[in-house]
This record gives sequence, structure tokens and C-alpha cells, in this order.
Amino acid sequence: MEALDDKIMDTDTRTRIVVYDFLRRVFLHEPTDEFFGRLVESGILEDLNDLPGIAKMRSYVQSDLSSEDIDAVRQDFYQLFLGPRRLKASPWESVYRSELRLVNQKSTAEVRQLYARFGFETEAGQLEDHFGTECDFLFRLCSLMGVIDEHGRSDLLGVQKRFIGDHLLKWVPGFAEDIMKNALTDYFRGLGEFVGYWVRNEEEYLDTVWSESK
Repeated sequence: MEALDDKIMDTDTRTRIVVYDFLRRVFLHEPTDEFFGRLVESGILEDLNDLPGIAKMRSYVQSDLSSEDIDAVRQDFYQLFLGPRRLKASPWESVYRSELRLVNQKSTAEVRQLYARFGFETEAGQLEDHFGTECDFLFRLCSLMGVIDEHGRSDLLGVQKRFIGDHLLKWVPGFAEDIMKNALTDYFRGLGEFVGYWVRNEEEYLDTVWSESK
């Protein structure tokens, strides 16, 4: 997990960086023993414990995970997001926003163009509108907040506000519901609850701070 310089960023921005770093890692890579070890050591779930879904995740992670527990989470990851069978919670925006529920559609092209403006490159083999990739993009944008001037921060907040409004809010609530409905472990049930809360909270937060920054 990312280490942050507390001197250059406000608390809200630091929290957003931590959350998007966590989400991009959770959704882009299958769970491993090493990941859970780092997650417990980082204290992230403790810091976020009062937010919806986190206590459920924390209870699962900190209950002396056995190899069977980790394998159960890994199998849950497969059946929700990866396959090979029909996915219970497809992690691509285009699936939720196209009539035929196909990947690599209009929304994919839209986020691809936005990424290009910022020189953002996706991980090899990942479509641009994968939820983990969209979180990775927001992680990068949040990380820039401490190295630009006041005018630049206002513009960057506007980009984040539009990205969340034009993309994540259009599909992530349904995606989060599918995770909660189909997850087989409390770890992913809690994650689905948190993701649904977080995206709606981001809309309210960015509406406020962007208006104040102008």
C-alpha cells in the first residue's frame, strides 16, 4: 500500500488516495497470502472501520486466515470477476451500460480518450473501463493534488467530478449490488457494500469541494 507525505495533502485527499490504491489492488489482482498480510499490516481497514462494509471485511481478514479461507476468497474472486464461468459481477463499465451487455463498447472508448489526455496507461491485458482500472486512474489523479497549484487543483477536481458522474455513477451502484448479492464470502460482501457507498459519497464530496475551489 502507498506511503504518503502527510505534509503536502489534506486529510480527505490522503484518505481518497488510500482508498483508490486499495480498490485498484483488490479488483485488478486475485487475492494472495502476501496481499492479505500487507493489508493487515497497513491498518487500512482499521482506519476505515466506521464506513459501510469495512467491519465485515475486517472481521474476515483478521480472523487468523487459514489457507482454506484465502482459497475461498480466491474462488469468490474468480466466480465474481474473472471466470471461466459466466461472471456474477462483471467488472467492466460497458457490460452495465450497453444493451447487449458486451465489453469494449462506447464507454470503453470514452475513458480511453480521457486516459490519453493524462498519459495514463492501463495494465497489460486490461480494458480501460475495468473498475480496477478506473480506480487506478482516480488514484493517479488524487496523487497529483499535492504537486500542483491552487488553480490546477480546481481543474483536477473538476476532472474527477465529471469522471465519477459520467462513468462510475452510471454503473457502479449496480455492480456493487451484484457483488453483495452473489458473493460467497463476507470479505466480498463487505467490499460490495463499501464500493456502493464510496462512489455515492465521492459524488457528494466532489460537488462540495469543487464548488468551493472555484
